[in-house]
Amino acid sequence: MHRPAIISLVFLLLIQSLVFGQSSRPRIGLTLSGGGAKGLSHIGILKAIDSAGLKIDVITGTSMGSIMGALYATGYSGKEIEQIARSIDWSTMFSNKPPVDLINMNEKREFANYALEIPFENGKAKFFSGFIEGEEIWLRFGELFYPVYNIKDFNKLPIPFACVATDAAKGTAVVLREGDLVKAVRSSMAIPSVFTAVPYKNTVLIDGGVVRNFPVRDAKAMGADYVIGVNLSQGLLPADKLLTPVDMLYQIGFYKDADDFEREVRQCNLLIEPELGDFSAASFGSADSILRIGDEAGKRYYPQLKRLADSLRALYPDAVPSTDRKPRAESIILDGFELEGLSHTTEKDFEGKLGLRTGLTYSASELTQAVRRAFGTGNYRRIAFFVEPRNPGHAVLRCEVVENPPTTLKFGLHFHTYSNVALITTLSTRNLILNRSKTFVKLNWSTNPRILARHDQSFGRQQRWGSMFSAYYEQFRFPIYINYEQSSEYTNKYGSLDLRFYKLLGTRRLVGVGVAREQVKLSPKVTGLVDFNGSLDYWNAFFYYQLNSLDQKVFPRRGAYADFQAGVIFNQKVNFAFSAVDGSLSSDSLGLSFRSYQQIRLKMGKYFPLGKRWSLMAQFNNGINLNYKDYYFNYYSVGGINDFIRNQIPFVGISENQVLTSSISSLLGGVQYEPFSNLILTFRANFGYYDYITRDPNEWGMLSGYAVSGGYRSPIGPIEISLMYGDQSKTFLGYVNVGFTF
Repeated sequence: MHRPAIISLVFLLLIQSLVFGQSSRPRIGLTLSGGGAKGLSHIGILKAIDSAGLKIDVITGTSMGSIMGALYATGYSGKEIEQIARSIDWSTMFSNKPPVDLINMNEKREFANYALEIPFENGKAKFFSGFIEGEEIWLRFGELFYPVYNIKDFNKLPIPFACVATDAAKGTAVVLREGDLVKAVRSSMAIPSVFTAVPYKNTVLIDGGVVRNFPVRDAKAMGADYVIGVNLSQGLLPADKLLTPVDMLYQIGFYKDADDFEREVRQCNLLIEPELGDFSAASFGSADSILRIGDEAGKRYYPQLKRLADSLRALYPDAVPSTDRKPRAESIILDGFELEGLSHTTEKDFEGKLGLRTGLTYSASELTQAVRRAFGTGNYRRIAFFVEPRNPGHAVLRCEVVENPPTTLKFGLHFHTYSNVALITTLSTRNLILNRSKTFVKLNWSTNPRILARHDQSFGRQQRWGSMFSAYYEQFRFPIYINYEQSSEYTNKYGSLDLRFYKLLGTRRLVGVGVAREQVKLSPKVTGLVDFNGSLDYWNAFFYYQLNSLDQKVFPRRGAYADFQAGVIFNQKVNFAFSAVDGSLSSDSLGLSFRSYQQIRLKMGKYFPLGKRWSLMAQFNNGINLNYKDYYFNYYSVGGINDFIRNQIPFVGISENQVLTSSISSLLGGVQYEPFSNLILTFRANFGYYDYITRDPNEWGMLSGYAVSGGYRSPIGPIEISLMYGDQSKTFLGYVNVGFTF
């Protein structure tokens, strides 16, 4: 099993040494093939090479093999590359979206809230060369390869390196041996139609696997006398193995490479093929299993690698790998910026969002975070940054920017047990009125219609200050319960005009003040013993604070959130009629008063990860109206799991509006388990007290409830089905939420 090849090589080396005297050491090459997620198995071979003490002289790679090869050539050890791979959130890496915690607080509500987004530019739909831009890939590469930012000739890396991409216009191989390492590696892995193509000179580059997935010949061309090849491709897949869209695109895209593959294999001196079974290029959810298989392959071939290394060291004193190959990632002094691709954003605004200043010193992580901040605005599809060396210790930050088109039409579907089916559409645009602004109109098409129009204007160099004006209207059913049984139902119409001024405190926090003119209208739909019919107009002046450090939009595993608002309701104007069927009640007997009152709301929670699959959750919800005697108009609606209706305090075990109160505090605890990727099982239990402001302690209402849920992160948003039970209502309730809420 390739042992004869090693023995032959050693024999020839001995003859060479004895007959001709000491000659130059044979050069050992390493070629790593492409394979998508399967490429993680390369790491096990790299670890085995390190353990054997084998010195590698040249490396070539394609696609995922180019990533692993470039990291190793740069100076990362096999174990360090494994640590990098295990630390990566692959779903984020292959997303067009930045991590949610990098989105500004005033935009997190709308971020990743739709199943379909269609960008428009100059009145026409705008399409790109691939579904995935992979901004986080660019940024992670920029940080990982930062230590060699000043090396533009790949032969001068700690280990000479080359990777293969494909000229999309000609269908020919492009062997990348110089330039920017980040761009070279990103070009080599641009799977056709999956990842966007990368501009290069007068053409664009796509995945090298299209024409040369196993570039052994290029290792030979770089002077390798003996090539170790790690191949992850078994040629074209049979029909029953084409299971995912990525598999199909690999199959179609790599037809040409299939003809070339056998010739490349024959040039290998030692061929290693990890036994990856049914894993596919898209199996990133099985990263742990693939890494383990790579380790097993490394252990299996370790004896041969060790014999080769020992034989070389016995004949050649320099056949010893360096134990510290990685250059130090020194900080640079920023001399300036070179910005390419801006058309809807001024250079001044872009530099302001970066938050970097010339003349100051920055590390790799600081530069990466600055670019993430700019990307988090949602204005850009891609920001690739490159550190261009100038004088020693000085550099210019060059950014190649692809802007998102200014206008986007968005669609989402939502179904909820309480609100039924809804189609959500949003039209958003940038700089409609003034520069640094965003405007959108959002419609909820359903039996419970909603409409929201909002204009957000940013100020300041780093655009941390802002103002927001919005107009909102909703029409919702409003059931009234007595002892947890529905007694009547109203139509609740609510509208508001809202003006706010705020300051962003980083990307996770926001503080501001606002004033709103609001109106509530109630009209009976299904009459009961008591009927209201009328409206209430009032002003609301408030202070608010928001925090969101959650790691995911839905079913987060870690992080915290808080939404606090305290204000005064004043200048109330009421116009309504009140009647009781039996005449036992009147507006006077209810003691209604529409004077000013104070309102305090706090919703906060935290998620605690327990390993990779388990997490704990804790939530506290509180709503208090002080000096309040308005009756139904601004009660808190207690009930439900999802927080999506006005004045709602979620409480598992009861439905929305089953408890209406002017004061409620509740505490929820839960555990979340993810047995498979994107499948989530949750248990929740909560307890609370209500009516504690207006009643004697002996008359406080108590609530307790429980819910067991199964959820799934789907392309259209979260899908969650729950079974709830309330101790006070003594009933079981089914509860369904599909898609993102309005």
